[in-house]
Amino acid sequence: MDKEQFSGLILIDKPKDLTSFSVISRLRLLTGIKKIGHCGTLDPFATGLLPVLFGRYTRLAKYLENHDKYYKVTFTLGKATATLDLTSDVIAEIDPQSLEKRILSGELEQSLQNSLKNQFIGEIEQIPPMYSAIKLNGKPLYKYARAGEEIERKSRKVTIYDASLSPIKYQEGKWQIDALIHCEKGTYIRTWVDDLAKSVDCLAYAEELRRLQIGELKIEDKPVHLDDLFEIFNQNNRDQTLIRKILKEKYFYPINDILSEFPSYSLNQNELIDVSHGRKFSLNPDKINLFESEQTNSFQIEATEQSKRILLRLNYQNKLIALAKLKTETLEFDGYEKVLITNEELPFIK
Repeated sequence: MDKEQFSGLILIDKPKDLTSFSVISRLRLLTGIKKIGHCGTLDPFATGLLPVLFGRYTRLAKYLENHDKYYKVTFTLGKATATLDLTSDVIAEIDPQSLEKRILSGELEQSLQNSLKNQFIGEIEQIPPMYSAIKLNGKPLYKYARAGEEIERKSRKVTIYDASLSPIKYQEGKWQIDALIHCEKGTYIRTWVDDLAKSVDCLAYAEELRRLQIGELKIEDKPVHLDDLFEIFNQNNRDQTLIRKILKEKYFYPINDILSEFPSYSLNQNELIDVSHGRKFSLNPDKINLFESEQTNSFQIEATEQSKRILLRLNYQNKLIALAKLKTETLEFDGYEKVLITNEELPFIK
């Protein structure tokens, strides 16, 4: 299989103690493909859904990243860490007897539930944690934190669409509680856990974090496990062509399915040639399908409000070829947002 024509989307189930960048490095080794990108970084201690794009589809990363996200987090009560998760030492602790009394009486659980309902669903403000990749003066915050520096950070608004808490449980010597969270892009789950606990005069840190869903992409939708790929890879003389074949035949996720909130247009052959050369052409308004999906994408809304245009998927034989810009009021062609093929690649479009 020609590496130059290998473009697609797979859903990785990221294992614990591996960075998102390390996932990309391993996939480069397995496939021989250099142009790979992921959508939505996961902390090393976190697991779960990590969408990965190959080849020309890496140009679409920002549209996937913009979707809502769903997480399950398990947090330990009564203790705080510098990183707000289990990867650093405890820096503060509630008196164990006082904590146990609040839990056994049911008071702490009820307080958490009330605070969740009143303060931690809807639009909330968060201060990004020091141990994060946000840059200040070109330097990630976590580098300041490792040097012992505390930097003033501005709060920012994020939206928690829904969240629920499980009963408090005692396991492996710790009082813990689970939360299911549906939130927008840019939400720090570690910060959410820390803020929720502090709102009821308690402490907590994230013990486990798993991403379950991004938009319509779900972790149970044909996830790829790196260990399985490496087993096949090593048993077949490190055959990168075989791995690419397996990924394409078994694990590629249809790009059009994850962009279905954008209206679509089916190209004829002449229009396909125009697109490959980056030329504008006259759209047939009868072929614009505006209502393929009832979902609304925040990127589409933002683009519409800011520049008075919407994005249109240009498909050829059900393959995504480009994203075009349309004027909102007239639906006139207003140029290209992304073109995914070149004229030289036309013979490979079948």
